Amino acid sequence: MRPDDPLSIYEIRALDDEALALFENPANIRRLGASLAGLHWEADFAFLFFAGEAGPEIGDFLNENPNLDLRQIHRLTYGQWQDGAGAAPFQVAGLWICGPGREVRGPGLLIDPGLAFGFGGHPTTRGCLEFLARACRGPGGPPRTALDLGSGTGVLSLAAACWGVAEVLGVDYSHLAVQAAQKNLKLNRLEKRVSFRRAPAQDYARHPGEILLANLHLALQEELFRLGAFQGRGWLIVSGLLPGEGDRLLERLEDSGFRLIDRERGDRWITMFLGRKPDSQRI
Repeated sequence: MRPDDPLSIYEIRALDDEALALFENPANIRRLGASLAGLHWEADFAFLFFAGEAGPEIGDFLNENPNLDLRQIHRLTYGQWQDGAGAAPFQVAGLWICGPGREVRGPGLLIDPGLAFGFGGHPTTRGCLEFLARACRGPGGPPRTALDLGSGTGVLSLAAACWGVAEVLGVDYSHLAVQAAQKNLKLNRLEKRVSFRRAPAQDYARHPGEILLANLHLALQEELFRLGAFQGRGWLIVSGLLPGEGDRLLERLEDSGFRLIDRERGDRWITMFLGRKPDSQRI
Protein backbone atom coordinates (compact mmCIF):
# COMPACT_ATOMS: atom_id res chain seq x y z
CA MET A 1 0.00 0.00 0.00
CA ARG A 2 1.05 3.61 -0.58
CA PRO A 3 1.29 6.16 2.28
CA ASP A 4 -1.75 8.12 1.05
CA ASP A 5 -4.02 5.09 0.63
CA PRO A 6 -7.05 5.33 2.96
CA LEU A 7 -7.85 2.70 5.59
CA SER A 8 -10.93 1.99 7.68
CA ILE A 9 -10.29 -0.06 10.82
CA TYR A 10 -13.29 -1.62 12.57
CA GLU A 11 -12.65 -2.22 16.26
CA ILE A 12 -15.02 -4.95 17.43
CA ARG A 13 -15.43 -6.47 20.88
CA ALA A 14 -16.48 -10.10 21.32
CA LEU A 15 -19.19 -10.40 23.98
CA ASP A 16 -18.78 -14.13 24.59
CA ASP A 17 -16.20 -16.89 24.19
CA GLU A 18 -17.55 -18.04 20.83
CA ALA A 19 -17.64 -14.68 19.10
CA LEU A 20 -14.00 -14.51 18.03
CA ALA A 21 -14.26 -17.98 16.50
CA LEU A 22 -16.42 -16.38 13.81
CA PHE A 23 -13.23 -14.92 12.30
CA GLU A 24 -11.57 -18.34 12.04
CA ASN A 25 -14.14 -19.46 9.49
CA PRO A 26 -12.93 -18.69 5.93
CA ALA A 27 -16.54 -18.47 4.73
CA ASN A 28 -17.18 -15.62 7.16
CA ILE A 29 -14.04 -13.83 6.01
CA ARG A 30 -15.18 -13.98 2.39
CA ARG A 31 -18.52 -12.50 3.42
CA LEU A 32 -16.84 -9.32 4.69
CA GLY A 33 -16.34 -8.01 1.16
CA ALA A 34 -13.64 -7.41 -1.41
CA SER A 35 -12.23 -4.37 0.39
CA LEU A 36 -11.18 -6.40 3.45
CA ALA A 37 -7.38 -6.04 3.57
CA GLY A 38 -6.57 -7.92 6.78
CA LEU A 39 -7.68 -8.78 10.27
CA HIS A 40 -6.21 -9.36 13.69
CA TRP A 41 -7.74 -10.59 16.90
CA GLU A 42 -6.55 -11.14 20.42
CA ALA A 43 -8.09 -11.28 23.88
CA ASP A 44 -11.72 -10.24 23.27
CA PHE A 45 -11.14 -7.76 20.43
CA ALA A 46 -10.99 -8.09 16.65
CA PHE A 47 -9.66 -5.44 14.25
CA LEU A 48 -10.84 -5.54 10.64
CA PHE A 49 -8.82 -3.52 8.11
CA PHE A 50 -10.53 -2.30 4.94
CA ALA A 51 -8.88 -0.59 1.98
CA GLY A 52 -10.89 2.60 1.76
CA GLU A 53 -14.47 2.24 3.01
CA ALA A 54 -16.00 -1.07 4.00
CA GLY A 55 -18.88 -2.32 1.91
CA PRO A 56 -22.41 -3.10 3.16
CA GLU A 57 -21.31 -6.66 3.97
CA ILE A 58 -19.83 -5.64 7.33
CA GLY A 59 -23.15 -4.16 8.46
CA ASP A 60 -25.01 -7.33 7.52
CA PHE A 61 -22.40 -9.46 9.29
CA LEU A 62 -22.66 -7.48 12.53
CA ASN A 63 -26.47 -7.48 12.46
CA GLU A 64 -26.47 -11.28 12.13
CA ASN A 65 -24.01 -11.70 15.03
CA PRO A 66 -25.19 -9.65 18.03
CA ASN A 67 -22.38 -11.15 20.14
CA LEU A 68 -20.04 -8.82 18.21
CA ASP A 69 -20.10 -5.21 19.41
CA LEU A 70 -18.73 -2.53 17.06
CA ARG A 71 -16.86 -0.16 19.38
CA GLN A 72 -15.26 2.28 16.95
CA ILE A 73 -14.33 2.90 13.32
CA HIS A 74 -10.91 4.46 12.75
CA ARG A 75 -10.32 6.26 9.44
CA LEU A 76 -6.77 7.20 8.52
CA THR A 77 -4.17 6.76 5.79
CA TYR A 78 -1.74 3.89 5.52
CA GLY A 79 1.10 6.31 6.24
CA GLN A 80 -0.60 7.45 9.44
CA TRP A 81 -1.16 3.84 10.48
CA GLN A 82 2.50 2.97 9.90
CA ASP A 83 3.80 6.22 11.43
CA GLY A 84 6.65 6.34 8.97
CA ALA A 85 5.57 4.55 5.81
CA GLY A 86 8.14 5.04 3.09
CA ALA A 87 11.00 5.43 5.56
CA ALA A 88 14.42 5.78 3.97
CA PRO A 89 16.61 2.67 3.69
CA PHE A 90 19.25 2.26 6.37
CA GLN A 91 22.30 0.05 6.78
CA VAL A 92 23.53 -2.11 9.64
CA ALA A 93 26.85 -3.94 9.36
CA GLY A 94 26.79 -3.76 5.59
CA LEU A 95 23.18 -4.99 5.29
CA TRP A 96 20.62 -2.63 3.77
CA ILE A 97 17.06 -2.64 5.19
CA CYS A 98 14.60 -1.23 2.67
CA GLY A 99 10.86 -0.65 2.70
CA PRO A 100 8.46 -1.45 -0.16
CA GLY A 101 9.07 0.38 -3.40
CA ARG A 102 12.77 0.73 -2.64
CA GLU A 103 15.62 -0.85 -4.56
CA VAL A 104 18.21 -2.84 -2.66
CA ARG A 105 21.72 -2.06 -3.79
CA GLY A 106 24.14 -4.61 -2.49
CA PRO A 107 23.38 -7.07 0.35
CA GLY A 108 20.02 -6.23 1.85
CA LEU A 109 16.47 -7.06 2.87
CA LEU A 110 13.21 -5.85 1.41
CA ILE A 111 10.64 -5.44 4.19
CA ASP A 112 6.97 -4.87 3.42
CA PRO A 113 5.09 -4.60 6.72
CA GLY A 114 1.68 -4.76 5.08
CA LEU A 115 -0.83 -3.86 7.79
CA ALA A 116 1.51 -4.87 10.60
CA PHE A 117 4.09 -2.55 12.18
CA GLY A 118 7.76 -2.70 11.43
CA PHE A 119 10.02 -1.53 8.63
CA GLY A 120 12.97 -2.06 10.93
CA GLY A 121 13.72 1.57 11.71
CA HIS A 122 12.24 1.68 15.22
CA PRO A 123 14.97 2.31 17.84
CA THR A 124 14.37 -1.04 19.54
CA THR A 125 14.65 -2.94 16.24
CA ARG A 126 17.72 -0.96 15.17
CA GLY A 127 19.41 -1.69 18.48
CA CYS A 128 18.62 -5.40 18.19
CA LEU A 129 19.98 -5.43 14.64
CA GLU A 130 23.26 -3.84 15.69
CA PHE A 131 23.82 -6.33 18.51
CA LEU A 132 22.70 -9.24 16.36
CA ALA A 133 25.32 -8.29 13.76
CA ARG A 134 28.00 -8.27 16.47
CA ALA A 135 26.91 -11.68 17.76
CA CYS A 136 27.04 -13.12 14.24
CA ARG A 137 30.38 -11.55 13.39
CA GLY A 138 32.19 -12.44 16.59
CA PRO A 139 35.35 -14.55 16.67
CA GLY A 140 33.37 -17.76 17.13
CA GLY A 141 31.24 -17.14 14.04
CA PRO A 142 27.45 -16.87 13.95
CA PRO A 143 25.23 -18.97 16.20
CA ARG A 144 23.81 -22.02 14.43
CA THR A 145 20.24 -21.47 15.66
CA ALA A 146 18.16 -18.45 16.70
CA LEU A 147 14.75 -18.01 18.31
CA ASP A 148 12.98 -14.69 17.71
CA LEU A 149 10.06 -14.21 20.12
CA GLY A 150 7.84 -11.34 19.03
CA SER A 151 9.22 -11.55 15.49
CA GLY A 152 6.82 -8.99 14.00
CA THR A 153 7.33 -8.54 10.28
CA GLY A 154 10.44 -10.72 10.37
CA VAL A 155 13.23 -8.14 10.23
CA LEU A 156 15.45 -9.68 12.93
CA SER A 157 14.86 -13.29 11.87
CA LEU A 158 15.69 -12.53 8.24
CA ALA A 159 18.74 -10.47 9.15
CA ALA A 160 20.02 -13.33 11.31
CA ALA A 161 19.86 -15.63 8.27
CA CYS A 162 21.66 -13.05 6.13
CA TRP A 163 24.43 -12.93 8.73
CA GLY A 164 24.95 -16.67 8.68
CA VAL A 165 22.56 -18.22 11.22
CA ALA A 166 21.59 -21.58 9.73
CA GLU A 167 18.18 -22.07 11.35
CA VAL A 168 15.87 -19.32 12.61
CA LEU A 169 12.36 -19.56 14.05
CA GLY A 170 10.25 -16.42 14.47
CA VAL A 171 7.12 -16.49 16.65
CA ASP A 172 4.44 -13.83 16.91
CA TYR A 173 0.84 -13.80 18.10
CA SER A 174 -0.34 -11.20 15.59
CA HIS A 175 -2.03 -12.58 12.48
CA LEU A 176 -1.03 -9.48 10.53
CA ALA A 177 2.60 -9.71 11.62
CA VAL A 178 2.95 -13.36 10.67
CA GLN A 179 1.29 -12.76 7.30
CA ALA A 180 3.75 -9.94 6.63
CA ALA A 181 6.70 -12.03 7.83
CA GLN A 182 5.73 -14.91 5.53
CA LYS A 183 5.53 -12.49 2.62
CA ASN A 184 8.94 -11.02 3.48
CA LEU A 185 10.39 -14.51 3.81
CA LYS A 186 9.45 -15.30 0.20
CA LEU A 187 10.37 -11.82 -0.99
CA ASN A 188 13.92 -12.35 0.28
CA ARG A 189 14.14 -16.04 -0.69
CA LEU A 190 15.20 -17.24 2.75
CA GLU A 191 12.71 -20.11 3.15
CA LYS A 192 15.50 -22.67 3.66
CA ARG A 193 16.79 -20.93 6.77
CA VAL A 194 13.83 -19.13 8.36
CA SER A 195 10.31 -20.11 9.37
CA PHE A 196 7.53 -18.22 11.14
CA ARG A 197 4.70 -19.43 13.35
CA ARG A 198 1.69 -17.70 14.83
CA ALA A 199 1.49 -18.52 18.53
CA PRO A 200 1.90 -16.96 21.97
CA ALA A 201 5.57 -16.48 22.80
CA GLN A 202 4.99 -18.48 25.97
CA ASP A 203 4.31 -21.62 23.90
CA TYR A 204 7.89 -21.47 22.57
CA ALA A 205 9.66 -20.47 25.77
CA ARG A 206 11.73 -23.68 25.78
CA HIS A 207 12.21 -23.99 22.03
CA PRO A 208 15.88 -24.45 21.07
CA GLY A 209 17.90 -21.45 19.99
CA GLU A 210 21.51 -20.62 20.75
CA ILE A 211 20.66 -16.93 20.56
CA LEU A 212 17.34 -15.56 21.82
CA LEU A 213 15.89 -12.35 20.41
CA ALA A 214 13.13 -10.86 22.54
CA ASN A 215 11.82 -7.41 21.62
CA LEU A 216 8.81 -7.50 23.95
CA HIS A 217 7.15 -5.54 26.74
CA LEU A 218 8.23 -6.09 30.35
CA ALA A 219 5.28 -8.18 31.58
CA LEU A 220 5.84 -10.72 28.82
CA GLN A 221 9.62 -10.70 29.31
CA GLU A 222 9.13 -11.49 33.00
CA GLU A 223 6.64 -14.26 32.24
CA LEU A 224 9.11 -15.78 29.78
CA PHE A 225 11.79 -15.57 32.47
CA ARG A 226 9.57 -17.54 34.86
CA LEU A 227 8.94 -20.11 32.12
CA GLY A 228 12.69 -20.62 31.63
CA ALA A 229 12.90 -19.03 28.18
CA PHE A 230 16.34 -17.54 28.88
CA GLN A 231 17.88 -20.73 30.25
CA GLY A 232 20.38 -22.64 28.15
CA ARG A 233 21.03 -19.81 25.68
CA GLY A 234 24.46 -18.67 24.67
CA TRP A 235 23.38 -15.12 23.85
CA LEU A 236 20.42 -12.85 24.62
CA ILE A 237 19.31 -9.69 22.84
CA VAL A 238 16.52 -8.05 24.78
CA SER A 239 14.59 -4.87 23.97
CA GLY A 240 11.12 -3.30 24.02
CA LEU A 241 11.74 -1.96 27.52
CA LEU A 242 11.89 1.41 29.20
CA PRO A 243 15.32 2.08 30.75
CA GLY A 244 14.13 1.40 34.29
CA GLU A 245 12.41 -1.79 33.19
CA GLY A 246 15.59 -2.92 31.49
CA ASP A 247 17.57 -2.42 34.70
CA ARG A 248 15.00 -4.52 36.54
CA LEU A 249 15.20 -7.40 34.07
CA LEU A 250 18.98 -7.14 33.79
CA GLU A 251 19.38 -7.77 37.50
CA ARG A 252 17.40 -11.00 37.22
CA LEU A 253 19.31 -12.13 34.14
CA GLU A 254 22.67 -11.46 35.78
CA ASP A 255 21.58 -13.43 38.84
CA SER A 256 20.72 -16.36 36.54
CA GLY A 257 24.21 -16.52 35.01
CA PHE A 258 24.36 -13.96 32.21
CA ARG A 259 26.69 -11.02 31.90
CA LEU A 260 26.00 -7.74 30.15
CA ILE A 261 28.16 -7.30 27.06
CA ASP A 262 26.72 -3.98 25.92
CA ARG A 263 23.55 -1.90 25.91
CA GLU A 264 22.02 1.02 24.08
CA ARG A 265 20.20 3.28 26.49
CA GLY A 266 18.08 6.21 25.33
CA ASP A 267 15.51 8.43 26.98
CA ARG A 268 12.69 6.05 26.05
CA TRP A 269 14.12 2.60 25.23
CA ILE A 270 16.89 0.28 26.27
CA THR A 271 18.33 -2.64 24.30
CA MET A 272 20.66 -5.14 25.98
CA PHE A 273 23.15 -7.68 24.68
CA LEU A 274 24.10 -10.47 27.10
CA GLY A 275 26.20 -13.62 26.96
CA ARG A 276 26.45 -16.66 29.19
CA LYS A 277 30.02 -17.68 28.38
CA PRO A 278 32.26 -16.86 31.31
CA ASP A 279 35.05 -15.68 29.03
CA SER A 280 32.78 -13.43 26.91
CA GLN A 281 34.50 -10.27 25.83
CA ARG A 282 33.12 -7.21 24.09
CA ILE A 283 32.57 -8.09 20.44
